[in-house]
Amino acid sequence: MLIAIVLVAEVLVVVWFAVFSLMLLSMYLDSRDLPMPRLDTAGRSLIGSAKAAFITGMLALAILTVIEIPGFA
Repeated sequence: MLIAIVLVAEVLVVVWFAVFSLMLLSMYLDSRDLPMPRLDTAGRSLIGSAKAAFITGMLALAILTVIEIPGFA
């Protein structure tokens, strides 16, 4: 019975991701014809901070991955 519950949960996760992806695609297609907004100082700061956080996270992930590989440390 537990195996059936796990399989149903996995199928529901796949369905959820498919619906979520379709929603994102729909939002993208709707926004293609809209003009690009001009960001104010706070918006530019937020986008810049998000980019820096993403780059920092990817670098940390890469460094920690290399450190965990036997023979490199």
